Amino acid sequence: MEMGLGSAELLNDLVAPETASGNPDELKEIIKEAEPPKPSEAPTAPKGKEIAAPAGEADAQDTLKNFLLDATDDEEEADNQEDVIAPKKPATAKAAKASELKEEAPAEEATESVEEESTQFGALAKDLFKLGVFSKDEDEEELNISTPEEFLERFQNEKKKGAIEMVNSFIGQFGEDYQQAFDAIFVKGVNPKEYFGTYNNVVSFAEMDLSQENNQVTVIKQALADQGFEPDDINTEVERLKNYGDLESVATKHHKVLVKKEAQKLAQMEQKAEQELQQKQAIKNQYINNVQQVLQDKLKSKEFDGIPINPKLAGELQDFLLVDKYKTASGETLTDFDRTILELKRPENHATKVKVALLL
Repeated sequence: MEMGLGSAELLNDLVAPETASGNPDELKEIIKEAEPPKPSEAPTAPKGKEIAAPAGEADAQDTLKNFLLDATDDEEEADNQEDVIAPKKPATAKAAKASELKEEAPAEEATESVEEESTQFGALAKDLFKLGVFSKDEDEEELNISTPEEFLERFQNEKKKGAIEMVNSFIGQFGEDYQQAFDAIFVKGVNPKEYFGTYNNVVSFAEMDLSQENNQVTVIKQALADQGFEPDDINTEVERLKNYGDLESVATKHHKVLVKKEAQKLAQMEQKAEQELQQKQAIKNQYINNVQQVLQDKLKSKEFDGIPINPKLAGELQDFLLVDKYKTASGETLTDFDRTILELKRPENHATKVKVALLL
């Protein structure tokens, strides 16, 4: 039997343990509706090109708002001019010439509009650099922002840099150990319980008082066990060292090795978690690219295996399949499609689940 739009492999991936173990009742939305913008109370605010860094404090939000107000005012003025000035009907003899002029005018206006927009975004970016809202990277020599897309990308990068600096500054005040723990858990994805369990072992071994005989015995037993000695042989060796008075000296030597081994476990744990995180991200990126490529290809033929498809429907499908909107109790993010699959676990949706199975 040929496979339909879906496949058993796809369904298995969608209902993998992380998703399948979730409870539909425990989902939380992670995207909220945006509040409508409040009307501006300062229509006479300075224009984007007139922005200058004030003496004393510099407010980046005012700078951005002024620029946006400037762009809005320009659009309103252009609309008003179009409403007031109505072109007269050309004479029949001059119709061809007038038509040519009309065709040239929009092209010239479009060029002027692009140049003006480029100048506005470039000027705003420079002002934000002066105010300290934007900052240059070490390998960055010149500022080159001329389009809305470049400006938005820069703005998003600055937000990320600011957030990272803020977190590092906050965590750093507690010491290097806290910074390392934060990076391992929240950046590289190490399981908190595993990390702190191993970390506590490192600290426990490092701060162990080797003047105590019990600690000496513990260290030697652990060292011999790591070397593959049997329990009976370990006890015999401990007794021999006691009798010769070498227990403390031998324990001190093994102690250094054990501390290094435990520290290496932390590093290996971080490396493994980071690799797994990168693999997950690579799989997600491939999924996004595949979905977008399929939709683009099917839009050219305007159908997908007999199902009509248009740009609007393609956009809705992309949102349905790719945008994370919900979160499970375990922190797993879900799209609308993932949630729909999860909802099939409900008893009242089992009939629908059978229908989905028939498509595979």
